[in-house]
Amino acid sequence: MRAVALLAVLVLTAVPIRAADVYLKLAGQGGQQAIALGLAPFVSENPMKLSDAVLARQVRDVARADLLQSRYFDLKEGLSFESSADDWRKQGAAWILSATLSQSADKMSLSAKLVNLQSGETAFERYYRDAPQFSRAAAHRLADDVVQAITGKRGVAQTRIALALGQAGKKEIWVVDYDGADPRQVTRDGSIDILPRFSPDRKRLAFTTYKDGNPDLFVVELESGRVSPVSTEQGLNIAVGYSPDGTQLLMTLSRQKSPNLYVKNFADGSVTQLTQHFGADSSPTFSPDASQVAFVSDRTGNPQIFILDMTTRRAKRLTNLNWCDSPSWSPTGEWIAFAGRANVKDKLDIYLVDVTGGQIRQLTRGEGANENPTWSPDGRFLAFTSTRNGRTPELYIMDADGSTPHRVAELPGAASTPNWSD
Repeated sequence: MRAVALLAVLVLTAVPIRAADVYLKLAGQGGQQAIALGLAPFVSENPMKLSDAVLARQVRDVARADLLQSRYFDLKEGLSFESSADDWRKQGAAWILSATLSQSADKMSLSAKLVNLQSGETAFERYYRDAPQFSRAAAHRLADDVVQAITGKRGVAQTRIALALGQAGKKEIWVVDYDGADPRQVTRDGSIDILPRFSPDRKRLAFTTYKDGNPDLFVVELESGRVSPVSTEQGLNIAVGYSPDGTQLLMTLSRQKSPNLYVKNFADGSVTQLTQHFGADSSPTFSPDASQVAFVSDRTGNPQIFILDMTTRRAKRLTNLNWCDSPSWSPTGEWIAFAGRANVKDKLDIYLVDVTGGQIRQLTRGEGANENPTWSPDGRFLAFTSTRNGRTPELYIMDADGSTPHRVAELPGAASTPNWSD
């Protein structure tokens, strides 16, 4: 039951956290050349409306932060909205993004234009309309549209992270934007709610709660707040991940015995046992095609990472460290992130292991305890918790190669068990 003991330590830690860090980096990821993007001022469509001008600057600030944190762009700034294409080329820009904003009644309208300065062609002209209080969401959509148009890849600015936050032995489930903004409390059980897991459509969260004295598994509908039980058997009931199509849910159930892996089929409500082993099998995570499951087992001694074939039910060991926990399979399929330590006196760090077990890469190195890795949906970033700023676990994000770790935001309580949405 060592893996279960580790979980108990994780969820009961709670002390205050400090102010948010500021993080900016002008470089491409993995040594790639950053794309020179000119970012013009966002201006009011009516120069006489000061409130529109203020909101336009706010939208630009959010989009600017998104573009920087994408790691794709080297932003060129300092010119006016009226500057010519030649002026931007002299600044070294290969692309130029500009926007105008207006408000009428209770609606905000943002008109954005992206131009390829090398070809002279307009890549897109987009129109975003929403209530002013959702201006951040419009900025996130714009940033993702720019990433898609220039790189052909999806952005992550519209994604969210679910996690448990709390103090003094109580934790609730919260959801925040990927940049830590707009934190929203999902549960109010006054107990210990942990291990939230997004459904692929981002409409539901599975989570475990101790509100009735037993670690029971529920699902909450994020829009309505309606909560439904999934598994309330005596003993552990923990959700660890949906299948990519959302039809199945991986679970750890103990059923008053040692924890083993199960999968629930939502179509017919059936629950199938995947492992039957003395000791603790826990923390399963689907491969991108759902043909395999990575999990933690102490069947050979201390907890290690294993892979289970869903067809043959055969398991293969991948790691040989002192301790391993909380695996998370990358969306691109090559790597499994996990928390581990090489030696008994080490603090936990974030590692990657490839699907053959032939390569292990250490991403963090002793800057506090680093746990609970979870991948961004594009496979380029990892969110995790870290105590590097003190005793309290806080939410961090780093590049998938371990570079540029930064605290996401100041959040209300000790952070644990994050999960990044698709």
